[in-house]
Amino acid sequence: MKTLSTAEIEQAKLDPTSVFSKPADVLATDLSQELKTTILQRWEEDADERMQATDEGMPPADIPNGPAEVLRAVQAALRTLKSA
Repeated sequence: MKTLSTAEIEQAKLDPTSVFSKPADVLATDLSQELKTTILQRWEEDADERMQATDEGMPPADIPNGPAEVLRAVQAALRTLKSA
């Protein structure tokens, strides 16, 4: 399990993509379930905002698989976390 510094945890709570490359990486840390949920929920909010912007005609940001794929991955990670 990956251990994060306090600074990395705070950064992940603000911008998960600056610390993690994919939502499943959050699950592979030694963080509490509460912190993992907080980080994943933030990621979900960000992905949802990007999807809305894309729907409104804004070009997608540098997201390799697109915001819909990222949102699905975040939601899958949240489901995994809830079932643990």
